Parts: sequence; C-alpha cells; structure tokens
Amino acid sequence: MAGALAALEFGYAQPLQARFSPPSEEPQEERWNLSGNQACALGALRGGVRFVAAYPITPASEMLEWLAPRLEQLGGSLLQAEDELASVNMIIGASFGGVASLTATSGPGLSLMMEGLGLAVMSETPVTVVDVMRGGPSTGIPTKSEQSDLNIALYGMHGDAPHLVLAPLSIVDCVFTTQWAVQLAEHLQTVSLVLADQSLGQSRAVVSPPAAVELGLSRRVETRPADDYLRYQVSETGISPMTLPGTPDGMYTADGLEHNRQGTPSSMAVDHREQLAKRAQKLAEFDFGEAWAEIRGSGPRCIITWGSSNGAVLDTVRRLEEQGEVLRVIALRLLMPLQSAALHQALKGVEQILVVEQNHSGQLYHYLRAEGALPDSAHSLAQPGPLPLRPGRILRALDEIGGSGG
Repeated sequence: MAGALAALEFGYAQPLQARFSPPSEEPQEERWNLSGNQACALGALRGGVRFVAAYPITPASEMLEWLAPRLEQLGGSLLQAEDELASVNMIIGASFGGVASLTATSGPGLSLMMEGLGLAVMSETPVTVVDVMRGGPSTGIPTKSEQSDLNIALYGMHGDAPHLVLAPLSIVDCVFTTQWAVQLAEHLQTVSLVLADQSLGQSRAVVSPPAAVELGLSRRVETRPADDYLRYQVSETGISPMTLPGTPDGMYTADGLEHNRQGTPSSMAVDHREQLAKRAQKLAEFDFGEAWAEIRGSGPRCIITWGSSNGAVLDTVRRLEEQGEVLRVIALRLLMPLQSAALHQALKGVEQILVVEQNHSGQLYHYLRAEGALPDSAHSLAQPGPLPLRPGRILRALDEIGGSGG
C-alpha cells in the first residue's frame, strides 16, 4: 500500500506534458457505437420479430433492455417471464398465432428450454433463441466468455430433431446472422439457435451502420385453405403452409405428439417415418447460399473457426500477412445443418488444418470429425475461458504443428 501511494503521489506531482482535445470537425459519415447484444437485437427486429419473452440472465439481459422500448414502438411487445420454461413456451404460443418470436438466454437457460424447443420442432412452429454463451457448466462463470454450448445446441433435444444452429462472427455480424436466423426459422418452420457469447455480446465497436439486407425469406401462411387442408402435407420441399388460429377450415392440432398429415396424433410407423423425413428434408435440401461461412485467403495452411474466436484468428492472419504468409480462414456461420460439400470445396488445396475455438474439449473439432468433414491430420486448438483467445497463442499452435507433416 505504501508503494502504491508513493507512486500515486509521484505521478500527481508531475507536470502534464501534453494537452488533448477532441477533434472539432464533423464526422464525414454516420457511425454507431454498438454492442453485440444490441446488434443481435437489431437483427431480430430486422428479421421481423415482434414478440419476445425471456427471463433475465447474464450476459444476455442487455438484449432485453434494448428491445423493450423498440418493440413497443413497432407495435410488438416484450414480456419478462418467470423462468426459461415459461419464456420458451410463450414464444411458441405467440409464433403459433402468427407472430415472429424470440427469446434470449445463456447456457443454464438453454438447458431448461430443450423440451420446449423439441415441441417447436415437432409442431413445426418457428422460434429463435439467442444464447449468449458464458463459462459453464452449471452456474459456471456468468461474466466471462466461452464457446462451450455448441454440443447442447447441436444435440440437446431428444429424438431426431432437425433444427438450425448459427453463430455470428463479429459484433456487426450479429445483425445479419440474427436476422438470417429468424427468417430461416420462419421460412423453414423450425428452431433457430444463435450462439453469441459474452465477448461478442458485451463488447462494443464503432461501426458504419449495418446495411439493411432483404433475404426474401418468410413464413408460408395459408389464408384460404381447402376443405381438405392438411397442415403437415408432404411436399417437394418438406415445407407445408401454416394457417393461423381462426382461419376458416384451417384448424389443426399443434402439440408434441407425433401426428399424421392432418395433425391428428398418431403412433403409426408409416406416419412417424413420413413426418421424420419431412422435417429432415426441409433443412437438408434447402439452399443456404454463400452465407454459411466467411472464407478468406488461399494458402496451404488453413484455420477453421467460429463465433468470437474469428476476431483473434483474423488478427493472427494480419500478423502473418505482414511476414509474407497467406493463411486460409474458414469461419463457420451456419453450424447446423453442416454444409459439408461446400466445406470440402473450400478445403481444396489445403495441406494443414487447425480448428480454433474457445472451449475445453474441442467441440467444433470433434463435430467436424464426426461428420467426416476433416482429415485425420487436422489439429485442434481448444482453449477454454475465462481468458480471451489471443493471436500469440494461435501463432504458437501453428508453429507447433508446422513440422508435424499434418
């Protein structure tokens, strides 16, 4: 304490050698000071979300605080639920009524929502969940970042439950990725899980206003159904038009029981197999376009990453480019369904692969291996939180595998 006080007094006594003043000229273009949570919320609004139900949880609560007044201005509403079980069922109910709906949470809340999300998959009711990940398991480290919810996002629902998992790659990308997730959920009538994290969600950046993007995706609503309307009719795409409550001749049952084409509960093998195939088909055969990943560089060494780890990876790339080396980077935005064919194409000519992520077990690495998307020679850099992943650590990992022949 004495040393600290002495240092303080010494510094206080020193004359100030410089004077600082803010620039007087007006900025040439509009700039926004934006956090990742605010960006996710903006993306949700652009995606058409008009109802949010959620239980406050660190580090996702800022999304709710930002959304509450803006939803009201747009004719929507936000409801603070008593817990995550209630919030997920509320958004399913609102979506059944025709309103694009979302909830925001973190790992513990996502665990509680899994049964409800299975209901949304079974009933083909579109909902979006933004999971702002933190250190886990259990209460974990609420105020620190970690990318350790990938496994539950991929596999947390029981049964065969096809759904979407996406991850924004930067603060500004939270806008596009969340909008895309909402509109994919609406169009494909399924669950979208968006994996942000504390680092993205609670960090801020000064950015140019994110451009509004028209994705051309929306929910197919049948307003004048035929007398023999079948809610779960098999179609060429696996997507069948929904009706909204109160539509004449459009009533159907939307619950967690397996059903036939009409929506009547059924335990018949033929109905179960048909509906399983229908729910899988609409995701497996949909064309997700070029937005599934951000790809840069064309060198023989490649880093595959996702989410906020992309920032440290890009800093690493810039350092290597200053030394004359071009590194290929594949930053995955769409994690499920995995775009295996596109990933194989992006890896052509690659001799060495490093998968970089912020969790203990290398969840993305093992997922890609299980899906047959990585060769045996691929390497993993898996660093858990709470410390941020830094470019120096990635450079050391590249050096360590440099002579391995992988």
